[in-house]
Amino acid sequence: MTERAIYLVGFSGSGKSTIAKLIGRMLQCPAYDLDDIIVERCAMTIPVIFQKEGEAGFRLRESEALHSLSKAGQCVIATGGGTIVSPENRRFLESKGWIIFLEGRPQTLLSRVQQHLKESGTAAIRPMLDAVYPLDQIRALKHSRQSAYALADWTIHTDRLTPEQVAAEVIRAADLLEHSADPPLAEETAGVPIRNSLNPDSPPPIIVAAGPWPYYALVDWNHLETLGAQIRRVLPHARRTAILTDAATWNRLGESVTSSLTASELDIHIREMATGEAMKTIETASLIHDWFLGIKLRRDDVVVIVGGGAIDDVGGFAASTYMRGVSLVKVPTSLEGMVDSSIGGKTALNHPRARNLIGTFFHPRLVVSDVSLLQYEDPCERRASWAEVVKYAMLEGSLLRDQVVGATFFEELARNVDSLIGLEKQILLNTVARCVALKAQVVAGDERDLGQYRIFLNYGHTLAHALETATQYKLMHGDAVAIGMAIEAGLAVRLGLCDAAVERRQNDLLARFGLPTRVPRLSLDVLLQLVHSDKKVFGDTPRWILPVAIGRAIVSTAVSEANLVSVLKERSE
Repeated sequence: MTERAIYLVGFSGSGKSTIAKLIGRMLQCPAYDLDDIIVERCAMTIPVIFQKEGEAGFRLRESEALHSLSKAGQCVIATGGGTIVSPENRRFLESKGWIIFLEGRPQTLLSRVQQHLKESGTAAIRPMLDAVYPLDQIRALKHSRQSAYALADWTIHTDRLTPEQVAAEVIRAADLLEHSADPPLAEETAGVPIRNSLNPDSPPPIIVAAGPWPYYALVDWNHLETLGAQIRRVLPHARRTAILTDAATWNRLGESVTSSLTASELDIHIREMATGEAMKTIETASLIHDWFLGIKLRRDDVVVIVGGGAIDDVGGFAASTYMRGVSLVKVPTSLEGMVDSSIGGKTALNHPRARNLIGTFFHPRLVVSDVSLLQYEDPCERRASWAEVVKYAMLEGSLLRDQVVGATFFEELARNVDSLIGLEKQILLNTVARCVALKAQVVAGDERDLGQYRIFLNYGHTLAHALETATQYKLMHGDAVAIGMAIEAGLAVRLGLCDAAVERRQNDLLARFGLPTRVPRLSLDVLLQLVHSDKKVFGDTPRWILPVAIGRAIVSTAVSEANLVSVLKERSE
């Protein structure tokens, strides 16, 4: 008999409640239905909870009930259909017991739900399944949760089994799990990627599992000649390519890009644009739309952005809004573009009162990062962009949910600063790939930036955006991010969330990359006003990313204006 709790997970109609009661009787242990406990405690039916508090309110009650019930020790708990989707709930379940997934085909699940409604009436209504076409709703919701269900310790297909057979199989599974040896864990040396490639010197392709289509981010050296073939592989029906770039980049890369695209029988149209934050406006996007119309760009064609920075932001916005979206391929040529802005689907335009206030989520179909191009990037811009790389190192544990294996990214960076500044090929390739892989992980977990996970990447950016606006974008983005990271680390120390050594180690690494950590002379009143205008403000309260250790951070709204002003004054030039 298992000594741990048994958590039954699965979609509505999988039989969790019925099976939990049967197991409770068979094992003579407490059996709970999480939904029933929530209803009993708040004296409201689940539809009423959803109506009054929304799904977020229900999920909060669900987590609270889950924690309190699990204190009973050995027990069986039938969880809600969406309980396991929350990473926090999932980690809690893993720490307390065995997770058994009760699987069923959508048709089977619908039949069971309908039968339950006939027997129990409106009390059995599940708001997430209240739909005009319930079978399609089940398919869609089940698909969205399947990746979470797949993380269970054991899966039982229930379609052709009786409840008694399912209960017996759950008990058998729990017993086997209880007495089987733990699976082998990764060795400490396993921080090196597993490679099956014929070219082990090149980083593996990185899959960004987000948006309507997963897409590859390819990080390599001198591989721009493959661009046309890669586009053809992803978009076989494309005829025209609308290339958005700047004059300097096209003078350097135009011949290679043209040759590659022409070899793949793609028609080429080129628009050279100005660079810099000042061009990220609605007017610029409209001019690009006019150009798209003039070259007769269709939805099955492709926009290719060759370059980084502002062109990536405004070009992505134009592609996302033209004909409700035309396929997009990105060829970043800057360090910041390769490690950050080309991944994740964010597009952006500036508003006179705030940076990047206007934008869309629109994922590319392909990202091709030729790291050899960094040798041509403006040295000042490349220097500033190391701030984004240090940011990943300061967040690695939080981004990977504390599952870091081998040497930490921070340790690797600190050891290789000189090699990275000198653009040493292998170390540079591995560093860029590591950043892209971290960004891909975050985007897959919180694609729409709903404040659950992706917000960690805002480390340093709340103040950075304010600094950029206050200086009319004369302060480089990376420099502003570095200063923002220094301020947030200072806030963490002031609030007792980390010791001064964390702040010192971070700021020392930033300084080794030539990055600033002190606030330029600006009006504090203006900075505070701009901070409160940031798009990630929650209600009227800015959200801060505060480090608690090297590699780990928390999201906090508990920073008073007095503390912020004190830290800004202490760390001003």
